[in-house]
Amino acid sequence: MSEILTSRDFQRASEQRFTVAEFLLEQRDYSLDAFYLAGYSVECILKALVMYRTPEMNRKAAFQRLKGGAKMHYPEHLKEELKNLGHPIPNEIVKGFRRFGWSTDLRYEHGHWPVGEVRGYLKVAKKTIDWVKGEMV
Repeated sequence: MSEILTSRDFQRASEQRFTVAEFLLEQRDYSLDAFYLAGYSVECILKALVMYRTPEMNRKAAFQRLKGGAKMHYPEHLKEELKNLGHPIPNEIVKGFRRFGWSTDLRYEHGHWPVGEVRGYLKVAKKTIDWVKGEMV
């Protein structure tokens, strides 16, 4: 692995996590896991855009910031990173993050998550992935 992850590395990770989330949701017994991985797909795709929008000479520092600290797992904090780069996330996507309240604390939970809620969050995740891909051209 290179010294830093590129925007493309983060994008690939996002797409892989999202694909697995879709698969797990189909299994129904793993709806909580699907929700959790969908959240990581959002994290990765937002980090992809941060790296993409960061000037090359600042990418190493940006990568260190992105990988350091628990707050960088959350869309609200990544939203601020993008805003500081002059690239705000559309409000409709931010509202979706807030509605579903994904958290890394889910890694300690067990059981099932309501399938309808998970489907809704996967829609937000997909919308986020599609938006970021459109911004990275």
